[in-house]
Formats: sequence, structure tokens, C-alpha cells
Amino acid sequence: MTPYLLIKYFHAGLALVSGFYFASRGLWKIGLGRKIQARIWKILPHIIDTLLLVSGMALAIMQALNPSISGWLLVKLGLVVLYIVIGITAFRCQRPLLSWFSYIAALLVWFWILGIAVHKQPEGWLDVV
Repeated sequence: MTPYLLIKYFHAGLALVSGFYFASRGLWKIGLGRKIQARIWKILPHIIDTLLLVSGMALAIMQALNPSISGWLLVKLGLVVLYIVIGITAFRCQRPLLSWFSYIAALLVWFWILGIAVHKQPEGWLDVV
């Protein structure tokens, strides 16, 4: 297996782990109203997301991708920032309805990011043509 494919599969696996971890943390905190106590569970998402960012940068460099030229990559990066902002809102907001709305919106944005990664089009999963 080539180094590119190893990094690609590592990146894809991290993306799935990151999203599922966010989803489970949201259900734990927002759904059950419980705080995450153990230090490892607070640090783990930062480790996963840092590795995700580094592997994504490595893939972009290996493919000589430029976000200003590759529209899908620019949209994907913008959505990652949006995902982070909405995710922070979901976990820090004191109003339950806004927390739920932000949590669901963040999951939808994450799903859109996955669609962009698969189809290499800004439309993501909607690119059925």
C-alpha cells in the first residue's frame, strides 16, 4: 500500500471516529445531561482532531491541492470551521433547545463534509448527476 493510501485511509477513519465521538458526547451531555468527568475523554477529541487536520494537510500537499483553486476543498474547510463553531455552541449553550438545534446542525454539517470528501464536489451527497 502506498503512503498516500495509508494517509488517506487514516484520515477517513479519523473523520468517522471524530464524528461518532462528537455524536456520542452530544447524546451524553445534551441528551442525558451528564458531564464528562474523566480527563482522557476531554483530551481525546483534541488529539483525534489534530491528527485529522495534519493528515488532511498531508493529503492536500501530496496532491498539490490549493483551496483557492479546488472549490470543493475550500467549501470543505469552511464547513469544518462552521462545524467547530456550531459544535462549541451545542456543548456550551445553557438553553436546551438551542443546544439540541446546534447539536443536530453540527451533525448535518459533518455529514455534508463527508459527502464532499467522497464526491469531491461542494454539493456533497447532493451531487447525484
